[in-house]
Amino acid sequence: MDRLRPSPYLLSIAMMVMVLVTTALGADKAAVTKKSAGARGDDAPLSLAQAVSISVTRNLRMADARLAVREKESERRSAFSDFLPSVDVQYTATAAKYQQASNISALAYSHDSKWVIRGNPSDPLVGGLAPDYPYRIDPYRFFTLTATMTQPIYSGGKLLNDYKYARLGVDYSAIQFEVDRQDLILDVNTAFYQLIQSEKLLDVAEESVRALEALRNQTMEFYKAGVVAKVDVLSTEGQLAQARIQRTQSRTDIDRYKATLNFLLRFPQETPIGVVHDFAYQPTNYRIPDIYAVAAANRLEIRQANISVEQALALVKSARADLLPSVSLQAQGTRINDDWNPFDPEGVNNWTLAGFFTWSFDMFRSRETVKERQASQARAFVAREQLVEQIMEEVKISYSDMKRAESNIEDNRKAVEFRRESFRINKERYKEQVATYIEVLDAQRQLALAEGDYYISLISYRINRATLERNMGTLR
Repeated sequence: MDRLRPSPYLLSIAMMVMVLVTTALGADKAAVTKKSAGARGDDAPLSLAQAVSISVTRNLRMADARLAVREKESERRSAFSDFLPSVDVQYTATAAKYQQASNISALAYSHDSKWVIRGNPSDPLVGGLAPDYPYRIDPYRFFTLTATMTQPIYSGGKLLNDYKYARLGVDYSAIQFEVDRQDLILDVNTAFYQLIQSEKLLDVAEESVRALEALRNQTMEFYKAGVVAKVDVLSTEGQLAQARIQRTQSRTDIDRYKATLNFLLRFPQETPIGVVHDFAYQPTNYRIPDIYAVAAANRLEIRQANISVEQALALVKSARADLLPSVSLQAQGTRINDDWNPFDPEGVNNWTLAGFFTWSFDMFRSRETVKERQASQARAFVAREQLVEQIMEEVKISYSDMKRAESNIEDNRKAVEFRRESFRINKERYKEQVATYIEVLDAQRQLALAEGDYYISLISYRINRATLERNMGTLR
């Protein structure tokens, strides 16, 4: 029996081999999983440029703007078609009720066109072309095919101004596409940096929880040794509970801003997403009054307002055209037969060429329409001036917010250094029973607030800078 029992040396070697194989298989599996995740890009954090590019490509807001441009382009082509001749084709079938006992004898064979020989058989030029059957067109039954072509000649400028209005609508929609694009980029910037801010505040809350837990444990040891009172332990526990609440709030903010960013990027809501923490301070050279000139030159909404004024003027001219006469030319060709097929050889042709001079008088309606359009033009002009003033106000406010956040960055950075050193000193003094727990708790709370304010000022500077660039029309 002793010879069948394996030696401890062989057992140890076998166990070592199994451990190595299991470790190798686990490492290979982890490498494959990581490679697959890397191929999907799930574990790769997004930079701001990548987030902007994805959102502009995938967001439905841009798809709607593209469709709006296409819609206005179709309206422009529709307005241009009014310059071209229009062709109407009409087929009519008419039968008169003449088959009655009272009028059959009066109508039978009494009309000259009832029985007619086409051509003159004795004429050598057409005799050979004359049919050998009677040519009959029933005067009480018509099948008519009519083709009418109408070409406008003069409309008082109505067609021209209607086309100009539609063409300006295309330009307005194209600019609106860029406006929506800049708004989307600003939304992505805001969500991106707010997510970074929430993650940094979560780091601050985690650090605060760890520091308070260490302080709580130390206070508990002092309490067991009878050095401090129980109220010290309770106060530390209360401060720790507040830090945990702040940590939970930061996690909730992270989930909310991730949801917003996933929505802007059109990712499924449960898609794990990470962002590159690139929020270092970078000074700008924006100055007053240069920012106003940049906004006046680049803000797309001002161009849209100019287009709105031109569109209002085109509508005024189009309304004035209703006060003037219009001239059009109409050519009409007709094929008539008493059979359902108007192209039957028995059918007859007819054509007319007519010119129409039309001048409509509707008392006060056209004049009041002109006055209404003139008032709309004046309102468009006022709206443009008001928009310019509002844009300048937005530029000023966003510039002030950016400068305030920029000035707070250095002050908050110094405050973090001071508060961190103060917290360290108070912890050491508390260990030596020189300082009270209240001083330590206050120092830790001030440190957490200073760190949070520092990150908030950095992120606020980035967000306010993006807002300023959006208000100046230079955000890309």
